[in-house]
Amino acid sequence: MKAVLTVMKKDKDKTTEESLLFDTEKSRKICDVKNTFDVIVQELYLSPRGILFTKDKRPEKLKVPDQDTAKKYVGENYPETYMEFFGEVKEA
Repeated sequence: MKAVLTVMKKDKDKTTEESLLFDTEKSRKICDVKNTFDVIVQELYLSPRGILFTKDKRPEKLKVPDQDTAKKYVGENYPETYMEFFGEVKEA
């Protein structure tokens, strides 16, 4: 699935918009996103340029979530997958 989505980029005090093509076939699926009823509602992907995006199940569409929130979700729900995609972390 492909979609052109607009992302906001921050560089110090400057914010710019950029339209990018997101493609699930060229990206790596990280994990499924489940709701409180343990039903898969989205899939989380990592683009070749390192941007996280989601694919909604119904209606089927792509979105760019807040990058920190998406990364936090993976770390809290799939710690091994987090380390695979984002690197090792220190033991608590």
